[in-house]
Amino acid sequence: MHDKIEKIKFIHGLFKKELDELLRFANSAKASLTETQGPPMDIVINDTDINIYVELPGLSADDFTVYQLDDIVVVEGMRPKECIEQVRYIRVEREAVWFRRVVRLPFCVNDSDTTAKLKDGVLTVRISRCACELE
Repeated sequence: MHDKIEKIKFIHGLFKKELDELLRFANSAKASLTETQGPPMDIVINDTDINIYVELPGLSADDFTVYQLDDIVVVEGMRPKECIEQVRYIRVEREAVWFRRVVRLPFCVNDSDTTAKLKDGVLTVRISRCACELE
């Protein structure tokens, strides 16, 4: 039992370090939206929700991760290189690419009411706005 608690504390420490670095990065930006290099993204805000659309053609849910902490959303992953055996390539432009998109939303959100769905190569992340923002 003691070993399990120590493992959980260790994993929590690693995760906290990553989140602290991410928050420092996001807070260093002067704009309310902070973005890094990566796939095309649209952010749509309506009266109750924020919808984030990210183009991830050819990727499966195992190829990327979505994180959310308060008003920060991160989509990161690896676009794998396609390899076809026993062929001769004439041109290779689709290399393996690591990507990360970091978005700092301009208002508070309800992070307990978030959904993510990948369909037809488009990731849709829906986040509810806080009730305090809607008043």
